[in-house]
Amino acid sequence: MHSQGHSQGHAQGHSQAQDRPVLVDLDEATCWELMATAGIGRLVWVDADGPVAVPVNIAVSDGAVVIRTAAYSAMAREVDDSRVALEVDDLDHETRTGWSVLVRGVARVLFEPAPEDAPTAWPTGSKSATVRVRPTKVTGRRLAPPR
Repeated sequence: MHSQGHSQGHAQGHSQAQDRPVLVDLDEATCWELMATAGIGRLVWVDADGPVAVPVNIAVSDGAVVIRTAAYSAMAREVDDSRVALEVDDLDHETRTGWSVLVRGVARVLFEPAPEDAPTAWPTGSKSATVRVRPTKVTGRRLAPPR
């Protein structure tokens, strides 16, 4: 009797698993296309206290991710010529589907007028620094409906 209940539970769990979304790896070109539609990501770096993740407005341009920030920000002070990660995603909580892209690379900070390819930052205030992330690796996954 115990083994019968166990097999029924297993069969039921198996059925539920078939109804759940599946993870699918994305190629790099698809990752760039999705990032271009996002507008927002999270830039991650490590400071003296450990990892820092900050939401940022982004644009993609010429194989790089472009961010504008204040010249006096922690980001502008800490990420120049540093390894960083940028996570960008879009999720639908209702359908439990979506995608996520992870960019790993090196950030450069330039103090310059906003270049043509810079995003418009949502917060007010001076954004006189451009952070440009040159990727060393771009990966992504899609949480797709079950097949």
